[in-house]
Amino acid sequence: MGQETPGAPRHITPVAEADLDPQLQWLLGYWAEKRGGRRFPARSDIDPLELKSLLGHILMVDVVRQGDDAPPRFRYRLFGTEFVFYHGADLTGHWLDEIANREFRDELLALYRAVAVAGVMRTLSYDYLVDRQRHRFQAVLLPLSSDGGQVDIVLGCGVRVGVI
Repeated sequence: MGQETPGAPRHITPVAEADLDPQLQWLLGYWAEKRGGRRFPARSDIDPLELKSLLGHILMVDVVRQGDDAPPRFRYRLFGTEFVFYHGADLTGHWLDEIANREFRDELLALYRAVAVAGVMRTLSYDYLVDRQRHRFQAVLLPLSSDGGQVDIVLGCGVRVGVI
């Protein structure tokens, strides 16, 4: 991951839940249903068969705690086929802090830290450049927790909403 990736995302901005693509709104409802009365659902609550139409758009990121004072590290556990296509590589098993583009890496790490440390979901928009065309995506980042309190996985989903 030491080189710049030509199609790397740019222009990450927040998106209101009401303005999200219907597939992402559905996923937010699914996540809320799976958490029940808990703050977060667990990874074991998420059934891939129930996410069949979104599977290529899903990523899962492990939150690896480094100790009480150190920020967590993040490693791609699953990097869906749509992400592989647009990013140009399968990043499963790679660390996010090894992304070569410092500006993008820092922005991405800030998003994941907010989800993992503060336990908040993020809804966002970003662009990928492919063949000189800007593809607009929307995404959600959702916290998962095996113990109901500390986030240990971030579930992400990104869908293309147009070419601009």
